[in-house]
Amino acid sequence: MTEHAVPHHAAPESHAPHADHRRDYFRIFWVLLVLTIVEVGVSYLKIDKRIISAVMIALALSKAAFVGLYYMHLKYEKRSLLWLAFLPLPLAGFYAVFLMLDAFSLLRGVPVPWAHH
Repeated sequence: MTEHAVPHHAAPESHAPHADHRRDYFRIFWVLLVLTIVEVGVSYLKIDKRIISAVMIALALSKAAFVGLYYMHLKYEKRSLLWLAFLPLPLAGFYAVFLMLDAFSLLRGVPVPWAHH
């Protein structure tokens, strides 16, 4: 028997973390389902579209974080890999804001149906 061989009595211990991950997967599934139901509910609200957009973006980012942390196993990685995975998110947000500001300045003289002046 080599020094890397695992005795038979240690096998059940090696399967214990899988049960914990499975339970986490189902918890996250339910969290994602609730967040999706909230998104659908928010989409039917009769409030300002900008508020709905902000809430939808926040919900989508939170769902993406749950998927990344649990289903892509980033929660169990080193902190440096987490920073590498999540650093582009604020950069993408800044890019989107600057694109929207640029689009609004380009469209300032063009009438758009959603802007009532």
